[in-house]
Amino acid sequence: MHQQLPDNTPILVGAGQYTEHLNKQDAPSLHPPMELAARACSAAIADAGGTLLATDIDAIAVIRLFSDSAPLWACPFGRSNNPPQSIAQRLGANPKKRIYSNVGGNSPLQLLAELSGAIARGDIDCALVAGAEAIASQRHAQRSGKELDWAENYDHPLDSREYTERFAAPAELASDMYLPAHYYALIENLRAHQQGNDEQSHRQQMARLLTPLSEVAGDNPFAYFYQDHKAEDLISDANGNYALCVPYNKLMVAQDAVNQAAAIVLISAGKARELGIDPDKWVLQLGYAEGNDNCLFERSDPGTSQAMQAVMSTALQRANCSQQDMDLLDIYSCFPCAVEAVRDALGITADDPRPLTVTGGLPFFGGPGNNYSMHALAEMVTKLRNTTKQGLVTANGGQLSKHAAVVLSANVQERAISVLDYSELDVAAIDTSTIETVPECSAPVAGTILTYTIIFERKRDDMVVVLAHDTKGARFFASSVDQVTVTQAKDHSPIGKDIEVWAEEDKYKFKFRV
Repeated sequence: MHQQLPDNTPILVGAGQYTEHLNKQDAPSLHPPMELAARACSAAIADAGGTLLATDIDAIAVIRLFSDSAPLWACPFGRSNNPPQSIAQRLGANPKKRIYSNVGGNSPLQLLAELSGAIARGDIDCALVAGAEAIASQRHAQRSGKELDWAENYDHPLDSREYTERFAAPAELASDMYLPAHYYALIENLRAHQQGNDEQSHRQQMARLLTPLSEVAGDNPFAYFYQDHKAEDLISDANGNYALCVPYNKLMVAQDAVNQAAAIVLISAGKARELGIDPDKWVLQLGYAEGNDNCLFERSDPGTSQAMQAVMSTALQRANCSQQDMDLLDIYSCFPCAVEAVRDALGITADDPRPLTVTGGLPFFGGPGNNYSMHALAEMVTKLRNTTKQGLVTANGGQLSKHAAVVLSANVQERAISVLDYSELDVAAIDTSTIETVPECSAPVAGTILTYTIIFERKRDDMVVVLAHDTKGARFFASSVDQVTVTQAKDHSPIGKDIEVWAEEDKYKFKFRV
């Protein structure tokens, strides 16, 4: 059946991963991220086999580093000004395309689709897609007072995609929330309220959801964290599992302090035949979709994403299958609500025996910045080979707002013989509702809380942040560090409670109405 594939069919033939544990080294080498990426790329090329060499690669695309994505993760040790060329230099490659992605956990799947389209059109024959993070080494050096030189400078052309889309509304950026966990906590607490859960019962529900992911990570040699956690470990505040914000403890969220890299080789069927790559290594894309939603603040229901639901159903529809046909799953797991929302959109019940990850997920396998889904792809390719199984990989960026999903299989069936149409992959956001917001500098005098979180800081007072609406339904953010107000929010969920609001230093402050 492989011989029937048109020469311009894009196929996945190589998968490589590299993990560098600091605690396994007496004197950590503290390699820069592009060194880790190059090692994963070398592994992917070797994994493809045949006579494939680095010189056969037409394009190298690299996922944007967290240090180049947001000031909070900025690296003081320098950077590569051309990450694809950093990899090419180490491999001996000379690609005609060098791409540095924009921001988002959906970027690996987006680049997979984009380069698949380039192969289908005949623009290129072979691409290497890679990413890495060395945040663990960066933080180790900063804590130890070490000076590193990670600067690399090249004159080669680069298609660098600075992120220009609006990922947050102005009111969100001015809300005093600065970590992704804070935004996802708003989603999580609203979903808990919608399900009728109090904080403790929802924490137990999150722990039950995440514990099986931890078990998968415990068996994965590329996982950055070794421990197989029990549900009670995830809820407990012991052993460094401190509270970040309500309802999250540290072990419940993506762990970014890792040294991990992953890469895949994407090639045309014709080039794979020419290079003698064993058909047993070939994995195809049966269906793909991507789409963006409104900002969290502007969604009709901030507890979910209608675009996410459309992306999941469209990817499966294009593959002519259902979620029940998926033998393997990897659902993007930055936060529990992200897993639960996709599971709900797919119609996967809580008692479904299939693991929701092939890696172990971002809290336990590791959350290497924007690049996690590259590891999911690499794992999925390896697990699908020489089987009749099908797998689904989903990805998420922003605040449950940027989505992508791909169905993969090594089993070439009649429906997969035709090349996918890579020209129309976007799924438009279908949340067309118009949510009014309170104008800046026009604080409402009263409101009702839609959702909330409490942010815990070591160097400042605990703060409760609420997303609320006024009597006309216009939304706004407000916060309080008043300890009486914070304690009231800790004691009982404030969702649905009425508040008094006033402006203070260009921000909205609140207290509960008596």
